Amino acid sequence: MRSSVARGGWILPILASAVLCAGCQPASASVHYPGAIDACRLPGANLPAQLAAGTVEIPAASVKTADAKVVPEDQPGDGTEVTGCKRLFARDLGGGKANLQDYRLVTIAVVRFTDADSDQAATKASQLMTDALGDHSGVRLVTGVGDEAGFAEQWAAVRTGNVVLGVAIADGGTEAALIPAATLDNVQAAMTDMTSTLQRDFQG
Repeated sequence: MRSSVARGGWILPILASAVLCAGCQPASASVHYPGAIDACRLPGANLPAQLAAGTVEIPAASVKTADAKVVPEDQPGDGTEVTGCKRLFARDLGGGKANLQDYRLVTIAVVRFTDADSDQAATKASQLMTDALGDHSGVRLVTGVGDEAGFAEQWAAVRTGNVVLGVAIADGGTEAALIPAATLDNVQAAMTDMTSTLQRDFQG
């Protein structure tokens, strides 16, 4: 699978076949999410500390950014429901003043399989991870993809029951290299945090 991010009139191809698999579970009717999931409710209060060191959060419309495709075929369709959330952070110049030329975009997507048969829904979610995302044991992460302006994207996904949760973290702007890149540890911590919220607040 390939995703791309457009910036400044040109496109950076991002190879997103790798997966950060934090807390992956086997398909099981015991883990089921029966209702709609608000992706913006998943990040915990520690998201800025984990993913945006030295930045302040700003309104998502403050910077014109390309839409990030977090998981393949992340469009609602027959038997699936997709919700998303975009959080935008910019480098803090001091006193809460944001540098809009140096930003971090965090895009979250939740794909929920809505089949009435819980086992069938979980199996479809497992297939998305296995077939489209390359689900394997352990931790794998796309990193180090950048350009002269410091743009980089890190991408991760996790499955639990009938839900696949994905996140894309992109740094952009003319001074993006000044934002410390998200590390394996804090990306995994953020994914674990969101998965815990998903299981606590939305599981049936």
